[in-house]
Amino acid sequence: MKSGKRLAAMAAAVVCAASAPAAAQAAVTGSVTGDGGAPVALTPGQPLAIRNMDVQALVHVDAGDAGSFKMAVVDQNGTGAATAGMCWPTSAINDDKKYVDYHGNMAYTLTLSLFTDKNCTTLKRTVSYQWNVGASVGLAQPAGPLLTRAANSFSTITQALGFAGNPGASSYEIKYALGGVPAPDGSISGPVKDAYVDSTTGRVQMLEHIPGTYLMVARARSGSYYTPWSPPIAIKLIAPFDLTSTSFPDSRGPSYQLRGIVGETSAGGRVTVAAAKGSKGGRYRTLGRAKVNGKGVFKLRFRLKELGVYRLRYSFKGSATVARGTVTQKVRIRRTRVG
Repeated sequence: MKSGKRLAAMAAAVVCAASAPAAAQAAVTGSVTGDGGAPVALTPGQPLAIRNMDVQALVHVDAGDAGSFKMAVVDQNGTGAATAGMCWPTSAINDDKKYVDYHGNMAYTLTLSLFTDKNCTTLKRTVSYQWNVGASVGLAQPAGPLLTRAANSFSTITQALGFAGNPGASSYEIKYALGGVPAPDGSISGPVKDAYVDSTTGRVQMLEHIPGTYLMVARARSGSYYTPWSPPIAIKLIAPFDLTSTSFPDSRGPSYQLRGIVGETSAGGRVTVAAAKGSKGGRYRTLGRAKVNGKGVFKLRFRLKELGVYRLRYSFKGSATVARGTVTQKVRIRRTRVG
């Protein structure tokens, strides 16, 4: 009876051993930090596409797969992109990590060498992983013209332009020029100025008071290498329509001469002057259209028979450097005696 129980127990033990899970297989893995900063697994023969410029390459080798290992990273030209790998015995260390230098948008190869001994003497096999870096930046094209300043203000407006950076960039280079022309390499030819990315808002800051059309490009940097220049954007800056001063060189009446100076002297075009009787209400009557000269000055002679308070309205249809706008001014018309 006892021997029957013993046989049954032995049979149960055999069944349990057969159904136990097999020991975990040895593993060899490679990965790189992706665009989000977290490791992304690499697969031999299947290049990974990333934008990250600040890459770390990581490998893992189980003791059952090799006695020792070392890793190396090169760019597509065969130039080393990381420090030389050390030999690690898997009995003590199973992981290694290398910081990869960005050498431009290209393919990078991680080679993991596995050895049978602990001193990296007898090569067992190699495993290669590859990834492609396609870093880039982008500037947002403004929807329309931007004002250099607010009307009746001497303070220049700092333009805040939309910007898309690249993961892992250490800095950005942003260039612009008034009337700039694209160069063959994507930069801008001619006298250029620098803009910068505001670290708080993530937008490009540009400070210019001269109206005109500016061309702007940008690129990212990591170490000594840069991404390609971004597609250029055109930024049209215009001044608001306002008046520096108005006067009446001839105020004897009923024929009057008006002299005005536009805030932006390069305005050109014509200013339409209209008048309405009283401090408020009433219809405006066009007095005439005055040409703006190269100094921003315009003159107009007109007649008003009735004395009293008038509202003068100065209208401008806009030009290449000045926005469309209207200015209203209140004046009192009096008769001036001569002699």
